Amino acid sequence: MVLRCAWGTCNGDERYPERQGPDGRLILFPKPKTEPEKCLRWIKACGRPHEQLNINKKNKHKAVCSKHFVGGKGPTELFPDPIQADGSTIKPSRQKPKRSVEDDKDDFNDECEKPNTAAVQTEERWISGMDMFILAAENHELKGEIEDKKKEISILQKQLKDAKDEIDKNKMLPTFGVEIVLGKEEKIKGLFKYYTGITYIRFQTLLLFLFPIGSKIEYEKGRKDLKAFSQADALFLTICRLRYNFGLKDIAMRFQLSLQSAGVVFNTWIKHMYLKLGQLCIWPHRDVIINNMPKEFKQDYPNTIIIIDGTEFKTQTPCALGLQSQLYSDYKSSTTLKALVGCDPNGSVTFISELFTGSISDKAITEQSGFYDVILSLKSKGYINDGDAVMADKGFTIKDELAEFGIALNIPPHASSGKQMSVSDTILTQEIAKHRVHIERLIAKIKTYKIISDCIPTSLFQNINKIWSVCSYLTLFQDVFVKD
Repeated sequence: MVLRCAWGTCNGDERYPERQGPDGRLILFPKPKTEPEKCLRWIKACGRPHEQLNINKKNKHKAVCSKHFVGGKGPTELFPDPIQADGSTIKPSRQKPKRSVEDDKDDFNDECEKPNTAAVQTEERWISGMDMFILAAENHELKGEIEDKKKEISILQKQLKDAKDEIDKNKMLPTFGVEIVLGKEEKIKGLFKYYTGITYIRFQTLLLFLFPIGSKIEYEKGRKDLKAFSQADALFLTICRLRYNFGLKDIAMRFQLSLQSAGVVFNTWIKHMYLKLGQLCIWPHRDVIINNMPKEFKQDYPNTIIIIDGTEFKTQTPCALGLQSQLYSDYKSSTTLKALVGCDPNGSVTFISELFTGSISDKAITEQSGFYDVILSLKSKGYINDGDAVMADKGFTIKDELAEFGIALNIPPHASSGKQMSVSDTILTQEIAKHRVHIERLIAKIKTYKIISDCIPTSLFQNINKIWSVCSYLTLFQDVFVKD
């Protein structure tokens, strides 16, 4: 590397001796390790920017021309340091007399107030007493501003915490429920009935029947999010899932519950509703049925007290081949569950069976569902008399079985193979079909609960009988079809 002068703007270079004058030479910097103070004074005298020349960046290739010293021949004992590049004066070096600690303390304040006329060369900038006073004032002012900012930050942090708490509180509030839906009834008329299928008054009646005043449902332990969950919202949750087949994740999101808690609420309420609604006597006395029978129906079939029919619900195909065979329905060409349903001439449900596999016949399901046992029990109590009749489709070949109880059977006539149906048989078929439509409409009403009308997954098989029964019973809280 080439040795160069580091003083001010000098471009002295050992390759160009003429730049240093006739007697000029380059003098190396004092070593920082052995003479750190002297090195710092030289660096200060050179006046170069800190990033270009400092004690860490100085190397063996930095030097000062001899012409930059007093006398122009290099350092002397009296003037060992270069001339100040900024033009300030330099005093000769002299030995300072020894001073005691007390003298230093007494003269400290006076020395701080005196202007710095001597060019003391250090790495850092020298600060006078006046500068210290100004800096102290600025420091005090900045401290005051910092305290004010700290107070503002504290206030903002508190506001932020309150806002977060409010957001968290709002997140915990359910976005769906009885009160919320009722609150939107003014804008969206009939919204509550849309979700439940029944009016709010009938909903309250159902809730009071399921849980009289003072009673409370018990969930499994450890469900903290269900402690504040109202019974009205729990019933609303259950009916909404029955009616629209909402998934448990959807239910959990709507009611701000955990996925497990949503399942616990639904299963608990289905079980309770099945037990409570199953205690109802839904088959009225024959006199009540006949007195409220539609006029046209009463003219044609005055003794018919119930209309029965079978209905099927498609299911997910199970893995077990044996169960697949039992569930397969030739009528639906898929795996199904089948039930027997009965209604009075007004279209209100009066009999529901449990669910059977789809391969069962109409005659077999009538026998295995306990329908004959109900007929016998009601007849013994006087609810049914001899001569009363049952209306059914022609697939229910149960005339002989009903005759044993003194009950008649009204079904459409069977057409003979190869022969055209007579006029009288055609009229009879039309009459029965006209009145039997009520059971079809009842079945359609039950199937408005999509949890059973949609394809039933095998995961619901454990509770499907309870779900089917509850859906059927809930139609009793809806309007009847026939209003005479």
